[in-house]
Amino acid sequence: YYQRQKHINKDDNYINSMQSTSGLTTSLIPCCTCGATIAPNPSNQCASCLATVDIGSIIRRGPGGGDLIIHQCRQCRKFDRTGEGKHYLYLEPESPELMAVLLKQIPALSSGNKSNQHVKRAGVQGLKILDSMFIWTEPNSMRMRVVLTLKADINDVSIQQRIKVEFRVHWKQCLDCIKESRQRTWQAIVQLRQKRDDSRKGLLILELAIARNAEMRKDILSVQTKKNGFDFYFPSVDKARHFTQYLAKAAPMRTRTTQSLVSEDKTNNTANVKTTVACDMLPLCRDDLIIVQKRAKGVGNLSGRLCLVLKMSSVVHLIDASPPRDSEMSTRCTDLHADTYWKGGEEKAYRLFLSPNRLVRFVVLDVELCCDDERERYRNGGNEEDDLSAQQYRGPQSGVSKYALADVEVARESDFGVNDETFRLVTHLGHLLQVGDIVLGYDITSTVLSSEAEWSMENAFNSNFVVPDVVLVRKVKGTGGASPELSTGETLAARGDGDERNRKAKAKSSGSRKRERRMKKEEQKQKKLEEAAARMGLDTDKDVYLDLDDFDGDGEAFSQAVQKENAKFEEQIKMDDDLADDLDIVERELAIGVESTVKRDDDNNSNQVEEKG
Repeated sequence: YYQRQKHINKDDNYINSMQSTSGLTTSLIPCCTCGATIAPNPSNQCASCLATVDIGSIIRRGPGGGDLIIHQCRQCRKFDRTGEGKHYLYLEPESPELMAVLLKQIPALSSGNKSNQHVKRAGVQGLKILDSMFIWTEPNSMRMRVVLTLKADINDVSIQQRIKVEFRVHWKQCLDCIKESRQRTWQAIVQLRQKRDDSRKGLLILELAIARNAEMRKDILSVQTKKNGFDFYFPSVDKARHFTQYLAKAAPMRTRTTQSLVSEDKTNNTANVKTTVACDMLPLCRDDLIIVQKRAKGVGNLSGRLCLVLKMSSVVHLIDASPPRDSEMSTRCTDLHADTYWKGGEEKAYRLFLSPNRLVRFVVLDVELCCDDERERYRNGGNEEDDLSAQQYRGPQSGVSKYALADVEVARESDFGVNDETFRLVTHLGHLLQVGDIVLGYDITSTVLSSEAEWSMENAFNSNFVVPDVVLVRKVKGTGGASPELSTGETLAARGDGDERNRKAKAKSSGSRKRERRMKKEEQKQKKLEEAAARMGLDTDKDVYLDLDDFDGDGEAFSQAVQKENAKFEEQIKMDDDLADDLDIVERELAIGVESTVKRDDDNNSNQVEEKG
C-alpha cells in the first residue's frame, strides 16, 4: 500500500507539472488495475502495472507452443545452426557464437515468423535485446540457461525486463556422422587410373592438389588403392561428377560413365542403380620424351619430331626437343588436349620414348644464344658474359622470356677425368643456363632402345628431322644429396647376418608360407591406403599444405619403401623449381571450381526449399 501510494503521489506531481507548463487542463483517469490517477493511454494502466506483464511467457514459448530446443550431434558435438538439420557447426561452451545460435531458436525474436502471432495478439511490439549472458548449468543436465534483458513496447508504453530462458538439448545426428553410421553405402564410384609403369609421379601431384582443397574431398566416403590408381566412393552421382570435374582441371583425362542395375521395384517404379565414372589420365608425365608420329594431328608443326612434356595441367604442354636454329620460340610450343590424344591414335601417335628415370647429369661448357639481336650485340663490342647474365630468367618480373633457343656445348658429369667427349646441341633453355651449370637430359647415344622405339625412330619422324645425341630437359637447382650407401664390408657383414638368421629359422610348410605371403600383401595394401589417405588429407576437414618433407617424419605412418620413393621424388622437386608453381596453378583452378560448385549447390538447395514451401 505504501509503494502504491508513493507511486500515486509521483503521478500527481507529474500531472501538476504538465498542467503548469502547458497551461491546459488534461482529463485524468484512474488506472484500471491499481486506481492511480494517470493520463489516458490505450491500455488504461499505469507504468508500474504494465511492468507486471510477463514477457517471459512469450519468450519461453517454442515452436508450436512447446519448449525451446537446440539440436546437438552426439558423436561430433556439433550444434544445428539453423534448426533444419542441414548446417552443423562446432561451438565452444558459453561462447558468443553459441549465444547467437540460441537466440535464433526463439520464435518471438525472429522477424516475419508465422509462429510469433501470439506476440502480436498480446500487444507486445518492438522486442529488443539489450543484454544477454549465460547461467552455469551442469554439463550433463542437457540444459542451457541464459538471462536476457529485453525492451518492449506495450500499448505505446516502453518497458524493460530481465528474463531467464531455458533451452533443452536434444541429440540429432549431423550429415557427416550419418555417412559414417550407414556402413559406407555408396551410389557412385570414381575410378582414377594412369596406365604406365611409373605412374606414381603423376598420381602424387594429383594427391597434393586434392589435399589442398577441403571442399573437394568432403563428400568422399572411402578410398581404395588399386593398380595404377585409386577408387573414390561417393553417396550420390552429382558428387562424383563434381569431383571428376575437379580432376579434369588438374590433369588431362578421359571420362566414361556406366551404370549397373542392382535392384528395382516395378510396383513403386524405383530402382537401385550404381554409377561408375572411369577417369583415364593420359599416360604422360612431366619431362617425358615422346615421339610424335608424322601423321599425328592437333600438334601443328611438331608432328614427326621428338617432343618434350613441359608441364601437365588441363592440357599437355609440349615443346620441340630439337628445334631448328633459325626458328622462333613461339612456333616450337603447342598444347595437346585429351580429346586430341585419344582420338588421334593414343600411344601409336604419341609414343613414350624415354621417361624421367632415364635422365643423366650434364655439365654446361658453353652457351651461345641463337637470336640475331644478341649476336649483333656481341659483334659491336659487348661483353658476352655480362650480356648472358643480364639475359637470365629470374622470374616473371625480370622482363625476360623463360625460354630461348641457344647453342649449348655439354659433357657428361661422369666423363670428367675419364674422356673428353662433348656434345653440341640446340636447346630451349637459353635464358636459364650459364657456363658451369648442371642440367638433366637424355643421352640418346648410349641408350639401349626397345624394338618398338627403334621402329618408331625409323618410321615416325619426318625425312628432314635428325635425331639429336642429347636432349636437355631442365636445370638442376640443388644437388639433392643422395643418402649414403653401405660400404662393401658393411654390405657383406649384413648379408652374413642374414644368412645366419636364415639358417636358424625353422623349416615351414607350404601352407604357412602361403599364409605369410597373403598377410604381407594385406599389410602392404593397408599401408598404401593409409599413406594415400594421409597425402590427400582425407583424415581432416581443413586444407592441408604439405611438402614432401612431411612424408618422411617419424616413420610410423610411412614404411621405409615409401620413404625411398618420396626421397626420389623430393630430389626431382629440388632440381625443378617449376613444380611448385604448377601445383599453385592447379590449386587456383580447383578453388575457382569449388566456389562455382558451392554456389550452384546453394542455389539448388534454395530452389528445393521454395518448392517444398
